[in-house]
Amino acid sequence: MIKKLTLIALISVHTLMAKPLFVEGKNKMVQTSKPKSTKSVYLGSFLAQGHLPAGQTFRIDAPLEGVVEKLDVGIYETISKGKLLLVIKSPKILELEATYINLLIEKEYNANEVARLKPLYEASVVAKKQYLKAQNTLAKYATQTEFYYHLLQEWGLSKIQVKSITKTKKPVPNIKIYAPISGKITDLNIFPKMYLQRGEHMMTLINEQSAHLEVALPLDIAKKLEPGFTLYIDDKPVEVESIAAEVDVRTQTVAVHLLPKDEFFIMPNEKKNIKLFWPKNAFEISVSSVIKYNNKPTVFVEKEGGYALIYIDILGRSSSKVYVDSPEITASSKIVISGAISLKGALEGQSDD
Repeated sequence: MIKKLTLIALISVHTLMAKPLFVEGKNKMVQTSKPKSTKSVYLGSFLAQGHLPAGQTFRIDAPLEGVVEKLDVGIYETISKGKLLLVIKSPKILELEATYINLLIEKEYNANEVARLKPLYEASVVAKKQYLKAQNTLAKYATQTEFYYHLLQEWGLSKIQVKSITKTKKPVPNIKIYAPISGKITDLNIFPKMYLQRGEHMMTLINEQSAHLEVALPLDIAKKLEPGFTLYIDDKPVEVESIAAEVDVRTQTVAVHLLPKDEFFIMPNEKKNIKLFWPKNAFEISVSSVIKYNNKPTVFVEKEGGYALIYIDILGRSSSKVYVDSPEITASSKIVISGAISLKGALEGQSDD
């Protein structure tokens, strides 16, 4: 008996679900309008903030003690990667280089001595103790040389410079500092002939052209986007770089990073109001056309003999327009723009019957 009642209930539910949402008869109070086809969906006006990736800002500090012998850039100057920024003359680095060169000479001498004693030791001409002493001395100088090889790099010399000293046994008197990225000098704390302490801050370089826009988008919009999508801020293209995995529980928004494809002129931490558009085929309809039915957005479309209720997907909205997508809407559809509430009431009345 229970199985029969359950079957009857399922059949009844299926019949109700399958029943078309249609209000029969025409109503003179109902007004309709054709939707406008568009290829640009207005997502809204939002407050965006310039956001700079960590790898696009460089704090440049003095790698060693010394005097600023030459300063080749100015504050707020835009420069290219690899440009010479400044030259530091350092008595300390010359002292380290002199020690390194002396160690290289001692290492080379002892390597030759070990090479000379080896066949004599193997022929029992010299004592084992003398040969082992030469080997130990060579090992000592080899270890010290390796230590200074890395120490010179830690103090600001490049690996190429240290290799040049190793080969030529000539010191590098000056340290040249080059720009690690292209960008703008945003602060400059040094001047020519200034004496620097090791680690002292000299300047900051940022690549402002790589500034992203961070914008908090409503959850229903963020869900429709994916990384790689192209959006527009007015007529400037931006790419959806990333979408945050968490929702702000207070505002129900999601942080979205937008990467300008062209020069956009937004500075890190700068705030700017933007109008965001999505290049997508859609229809513009009046805000008054959209009503909720079963907690889903719908519109009434005039058909032969009455009005059909159809479900829509809202892509965006403005104060007076809604941008929608639905396979049941065409450019020739007649969308109800006035009287939708009364039609909804008539439809719900039919359901009660």
